[in-house]
Amino acid sequence: MRAFLVSHWGDDPWSRGSWSLIGRGGTPADRVTLGSAVGVRLRIAGEATHPDRAGMAHGAYEKGREAGLWAADLGHRRVAVVGAGMAGLAAARQLTRLGVHAEVFEARDRLGGRTAGRDLDGFRFDLGANWLQQYAGNALARIAERLGLRTVPTDFADPMVLRGAPAPEGLDVDAQRRLAAAPADASIADVVDAWLREPAPWTPADIQRFADAEIIMDSGAPLSWLSARHGFEPGVGEGDRWIAGSYRLLVDHLARGLTVHLSSPVSHVSAGPEGVLVGGSRFDAAIVTVPVGVLKAGTLAFVPPLPQGHRDALSRLGMGRVEKVVLRFDEHFWPVSRSGYYRIHGPGAGDICEWLDATGADGVPTLVGLFAGPWLASLWNGTDADIAQRAASIVRDAVA
Repeated sequence: MRAFLVSHWGDDPWSRGSWSLIGRGGTPADRVTLGSAVGVRLRIAGEATHPDRAGMAHGAYEKGREAGLWAADLGHRRVAVVGAGMAGLAAARQLTRLGVHAEVFEARDRLGGRTAGRDLDGFRFDLGANWLQQYAGNALARIAERLGLRTVPTDFADPMVLRGAPAPEGLDVDAQRRLAAAPADASIADVVDAWLREPAPWTPADIQRFADAEIIMDSGAPLSWLSARHGFEPGVGEGDRWIAGSYRLLVDHLARGLTVHLSSPVSHVSAGPEGVLVGGSRFDAAIVTVPVGVLKAGTLAFVPPLPQGHRDALSRLGMGRVEKVVLRFDEHFWPVSRSGYYRIHGPGAGDICEWLDATGADGVPTLVGLFAGPWLASLWNGTDADIAQRAASIVRDAVA
């Protein structure tokens, strides 16, 4: 191994997880409620507020753009945008295009939020959002096309399983039927536990591997917390492509010409009859685009507090944790896969990782790994070098 990158989304105070999810008792209506306007001066936007494209960068972009249009339509001339991720950049860009003065306040020392393009060994890779999902209807994909960015397809439906076994045909349909028929307050664990007691025509091992690969990997959250009806949301496997050169190419384009204050965390958003106070300045309105994990942590205070409906909706949403490693090698030692995607099941229930062969980025043998589930507790400790070596060993052992 010649170089590596390691993510820490679970420990990041400005993220507190990877993407938003719906907990038991929640519905997509909670996403809509969270994103609804609070009077005429405040609105929350981001992937967590999109009922159909949650957890995806283009969902965040769409809701940010929508919030910017909302503020402009109300006649606001000075708008604060909290967060410089895809939603914040989209909001500020929309406002600027419409002649509204927008200022973006970002806690980190960089742009992009949960997109995180990092330079490594002569190339740039994503430690956060990696794919342009739902490609045919993805507004960011259209921008990438206009910019002439090179994108590479990934077939999530046909991973090469290096350890474990693929799910039998038809099991996914049975799972979706069972989840859709569950009581409104049931968790995915409730459904899976009942299924395991009467597994026929499948085996318990088939069901567990499906839950690991298709639910835990896509959510990074305990099945006991996820809503049975709504915790397993669509989005993956609809023409997904990754950007050679990383999402940062899109971020830099969207941020061009905007007024952004980096290393400027916002602790209070105070709205009153005369306007909104953000970062010590008064604005006509504020658009808050921080992740659900940050909203729930209370590190950003709203004065007055958010309405009860917004707080109730937020209580039923949460964050999953999926961590990533990027590993660069001197030699390509793993088998070639038609899909360019691999899956490895771990030793315990819920242990799962998946890998993208990103050698096509610049010709240097490169693997991008995604880890979720209980495995993270034993793998994600120590130095980044320790974590990278453990991750590399898992691949080596699986192909030995």
